[in-house]
Amino acid sequence: MRNAQAATPVLLSSVGCSAKQRGLEQEAEPGGQVVYPKYQREIRLETATGGYGYEKADIVLIDTQKEPALGDIVQFNSDLNNSTGRAMGPSPRLAKIIGLPGDNVSFQQWSYEANGFEVTLGPYYKADGTTWDAQTKDVMWSSERFGNVAGMVLQVPPDEYLCDKRVGEEFSGERDETGSSKIYHRFTVKRAAITGVILKKLGHDKEFEEELKHRVY
Repeated sequence: MRNAQAATPVLLSSVGCSAKQRGLEQEAEPGGQVVYPKYQREIRLETATGGYGYEKADIVLIDTQKEPALGDIVQFNSDLNNSTGRAMGPSPRLAKIIGLPGDNVSFQQWSYEANGFEVTLGPYYKADGTTWDAQTKDVMWSSERFGNVAGMVLQVPPDEYLCDKRVGEEFSGERDETGSSKIYHRFTVKRAAITGVILKKLGHDKEFEEELKHRVY
């Protein structure tokens, strides 16, 4: 990812737009640069999985020190979160925070709820009309493994945040009935895996968008 270099203060390129054109509150320095606090920086999104009004190659302002709050959109590294599993593509992902450490999460077979947010998980159907296993089966909660969390109430683990979707899969080192590496579903992101909280969209980088189309993972 082509992140701007951190400095004190941080001077970041306006990426071809003036501060006024972008609607930024910060004053532009001579030459079109904008001064941000050292813990805020511009990044270009490699993925916009989940939507939230963002697209690949969008330029966003991110806060790397803000503690995530309910409703915040965060970018996290799925490799650091141990949730990449069988997924392909870039490791930076987006998610919405719906639960803080210590909050209760109520699971049903095809859904879960926390703090008034309800997330539906299916059911999803195969070509023959039968359903895939519910994502509430084989769940990794912090480092604890559950065969099925339907009907359970769990607390968001310390230093982790509940998201509005299954954020990925974690390989367990176990083997399933077919002899393949067994995977567990993850619904939380670790604080250490969070790059930062997205504050606003600043623009879009068409050149980076074209670069992403030809990138091989």
